[in-house]
Amino acid sequence: MEYNCKLAAIPQLHVGPKGFMMPLCESCMVSDCSNPIEKKSISILGVSKKIKVYNRGTNCSFVVQCEGYIR
Repeated sequence: MEYNCKLAAIPQLHVGPKGFMMPLCESCMVSDCSNPIEKKSISILGVSKKIKVYNRGTNCSFVVQCEGYIR
């Protein structure tokens, strides 16, 4: 099922009390999600990490809010 999501551009990383906030997809446990989520290698302050991102062609974004999110 495709869920409505609020996206944030990767260059606009949000900083919280525990450091950089990761996209919701990293901790989501929904098994029927059909959104275009892919693991991509992203550089955060020079450190390369594989992170789940919302991929629309050449544009990748972080999911910051999703109606189907289950922790």
